Parts: sequence; C-alpha cells; structure tokens
Amino acid sequence: MKNRFKNSILLSAIGDALGWITEFEKSVDSIENKYDKSTIDSFYSWEKYVGGRFNGYLDKIKAGSYSDDTQLLLSVARSIKPDGSLDNYYFSKIELPAWLLYARGAGRTIKNAARKIERKSAQWNSNFFTYKAGKTTLDYKDSGANGAAMRILPIALANHKKEEKIKEQIFANSIVTHGHPRAIAGAILYGIAITYLLKTELKNFKHEDFLSEIGKNIERKFELSFLYKNEYLSWLHEWNKNSICKFEEVYETTVNEILNYLREIYRVLKDSIDTKLALQSFGCYSPATKGSGVSTVVAGIYLACKFYDKPETAIISAVNSIGTDTDSIAAFTGGLIGALYSENIIPEKWAPIQDAAYLEKMAKKLYLISCRELKTEKPHFIANNKLKVIEIESDEYNFKDEFIFNPLGKGVVKNIDRQKTLTSGKYNLILDVEFDIGQTCRFSKLLDIEKNDAAKYF
Repeated sequence: MKNRFKNSILLSAIGDALGWITEFEKSVDSIENKYDKSTIDSFYSWEKYVGGRFNGYLDKIKAGSYSDDTQLLLSVARSIKPDGSLDNYYFSKIELPAWLLYARGAGRTIKNAARKIERKSAQWNSNFFTYKAGKTTLDYKDSGANGAAMRILPIALANHKKEEKIKEQIFANSIVTHGHPRAIAGAILYGIAITYLLKTELKNFKHEDFLSEIGKNIERKFELSFLYKNEYLSWLHEWNKNSICKFEEVYETTVNEILNYLREIYRVLKDSIDTKLALQSFGCYSPATKGSGVSTVVAGIYLACKFYDKPETAIISAVNSIGTDTDSIAAFTGGLIGALYSENIIPEKWAPIQDAAYLEKMAKKLYLISCRELKTEKPHFIANNKLKVIEIESDEYNFKDEFIFNPLGKGVVKNIDRQKTLTSGKYNLILDVEFDIGQTCRFSKLLDIEKNDAAKYF
C-alpha cells in the first residue's frame, strides 16, 4: 500500500509537469517547432512570459518543474493533521496566502480566492467574493473550475478507509476557494475514485466494475449529510441568499451530470472511440467547460480506465491532448493510475521530477496518517530568528543567503535573475529558493531600478 501512495503522488506531479509544457500550445506543429518532436513524453526546459506585457518577465522553467496543481497539493498535505482531518484555518489563512508569493501557472479563480481569504472578515467557510475579468464580474458561486479537485489527493489518500470523512474534508477544503457544485462535486468524484482504486488489486481491475461502483447509488455517495452542521450552515445560507436556484438543487443537477458522464465513459470504452472524440464528449475542448472540475476529473478517470495497464501511455495521452487542460487532466490521470499499482512504475526518464524526495516524503506521511501512526509534527515556522524574512521589498538578496518564509521554514537562495521590463525604470527580481524541508520555489517582485541601485545589473 505504501508504494501506491508514492506512485499516486509522484505520477500526479509528473503529469502536472509534463502537461504544463503543452497546456498553452495551439497545435502539434508548435510542439514540433519547439522540441523537434510531435509528442511530449519527457521533461524539457522551456520558457513562458508571465506578469503582463509591460511589467512581466520571461519565466525560464527547468525540466521537470511542476505547476500550481502540485504546489497546492503539497499545501493541503501539510495541512492534514495526524487524525486525517484538515486544519482549515491553517490552510486558508497561512498556506494559501503564502502560496501567492511563489505560485506558478495558476488560474485567476484560485489566485483571487487566495487574495480574498486574506481579508480579516473572510474565513475558510465564508470566503464569498466577486472579481473583475475584463468587463465581466465573476462570482465565487460561479467558480466551478478544477482548482479544488487538483489539490485534494492527499485528503483521499490519508482517509481512504473512511469515505464519509473524505467527502466532508474535501467539501470543506473546496469551499475555501470555489463555490460552484462543479468544483466541489468534481473534487469529491476524484476522492471517491481514488478510494476505489486503492482497495482494488491490479489483476482484478475491470473498468466496468469501477464505473458501476461509482455510479451505483450515486445520490447516496455524493450526499452531503454534514451540510447542516454549524460550520456549514452560515455558508449555505449565504450561498442561497439572492440565488435563483438553491445550492442543493444545483448540486443535485451536477451529480446527475456526473452520472451521465460515467455512462459516457462506459460507452466510449465499449465502442473503442478515439481518445480525442471521447474527451470532446466530456467537454474538455469546449472553452466553457475545458477547465471544469467535473469534465477534467472525468477525463482523468476515462484515461485511467482506458490505459490502466499502460501507465505511461495514460499520462502521455493526457499530456498530448492539445487544446484541453493538459496539466490537470494528466495530474488526475497520474494520481488515479498510480493508486492502482503496488510495484514501482516510475520510469527512469521521469525520476527527476522537481522535489522528488520531498514528494516521496509527503506520500510516506500520508500513508502513516492513513494507518493512524503519524506522531504530531513540529511546524516549519521559525520565530525570533535573526535570519531575514522573505518579503521582497528591495534588492537585498545574494546567492546563498539564508532566510525564513513561513510556512516552509528556512531556505537558501540558489539562483538570482534580474530582468528589465518594458516599463521604463522597472525590473523584476527573481529568486530561486531551496527550503530545508525539501521544496523549491521561485519568488519574483517588480522593483524600481533607481531606488534599488540596480542600474549596474543592466
């Protein structure tokens, strides 16, 4: 069982890293022009411009680097207590706001949610907000993307013997950032699928049984029996206030949508439908649903079913489904298929995934929690220390400088990059930091050249 945890966590991160390369590619031709091959099946160093046209910088991404999917997965893993429950205050008020300072590849919904949770009035179960996207105002209650599902794998692993607890813990974590049932039910679907695979022997796996088990009595499996507990009642009341449809009604509709998708998976597998056509039928190519918490998890389940005996092929198929949310679908596929294998299935070419040792360490922690054998951990917080705190307000950092960054603890600067912007007199300071716990992060800050005496660098 311990190896299943490791395979699941590592393959999720690997899928994320590979899929991040292809996430914004327009065609196979563009991949061939950049990498001299039509299929991405290995890690590459690549570049992406981030931060906007006038104040942005060129993000030089090392081979094997993962994105926000894995960053937030690790944040959730650190938030799980020895009894398997989630410290929602810690995640929402410490991990999530801190993540904004080193986030990579993140979508606007999750970033806005992380900013909004910093408000004193906002709590993990009351982070209702709106934000502007161009001329459109978007609402927390309409946030149905996969930003919740992509981080909940640790919850499912740590509590895989207690499905009701998984459901409640996933719900609680999801509503910190996402309010639409597609985000919440999609995350729960992923958790349910993981629990089934963990208790199934590879030799006995049949996709027909897998899909039937999830779909059987689906209303009961997705029932939110805890919804009327005190910690959720105020959230439910706020959600339903001034809403045309109640949350319960929209949630029920979403569960029926999931059931229809499960039937569709069964159909496309039975009829040997082409992978691209199958993903189209799940809404993975449609701009309105390509990042949906339901559609992307369904896609991961489909690929895990289709290629359950070919783990590499499953992930590579997700990675190269150009036009879909490749990194999240590949991460879901990897997490699912990894949970089915007891032997080591990580190919040597994928071993250099970023922070591999730390990912394995977190998988071991989750396994011990699932066995209720984890002793209380010491926090990584460092107080009353003479070291600097990483709050980049000026250009005062040097190679090998040590500092603290809660909640990750002590870190050391491993690389410094400075890039001028199109805006006159401005530049980006970019720091690569390695933390003692085993995670590496990149921080950046837009600074003034004159105020920081930085003209010597350009």
